[in-house]
Amino acid sequence: MTPKLTLTIAAIIGFLFSAIMFLAPGFVTQQQFPLAEGQGYQDLVKLRYALASVIFAIVAITFQLRNIEGQAFQSKVMLGYSVGFSVVCGTNIVLQLSGSVNTIPPLIGTGIIAILSIMTWFKLKSK
Repeated sequence: MTPKLTLTIAAIIGFLFSAIMFLAPGFVTQQQFPLAEGQGYQDLVKLRYALASVIFAIVAITFQLRNIEGQAFQSKVMLGYSVGFSVVCGTNIVLQLSGSVNTIPPLIGTGIIAILSIMTWFKLKSK
């Protein structure tokens, strides 16, 4: 898989998560924290907007990185994505297993990006 394709897929997945969190923050909060209510629930909904904007910032950067050239630079970028999204995916796994929050959709999204990034990094490294 090429870095451009991997980063395009990562940008699309990120954009979908960002858009859903921005357009339906209450729904996302209710799905992840079904027991939340009152002021705590309202605060979590507000945090969804902040998180959606951070995800969108990462999407914008990711989309621009698609056109990077040079194997050494591409390899460094893909290693960064591999490590970063593996950590986020691992955190989602721990949260899911703890039973404190439902993280299935973000676990799947970050897992896909982590796996594709690792595969792309290995492919670049072996050239």
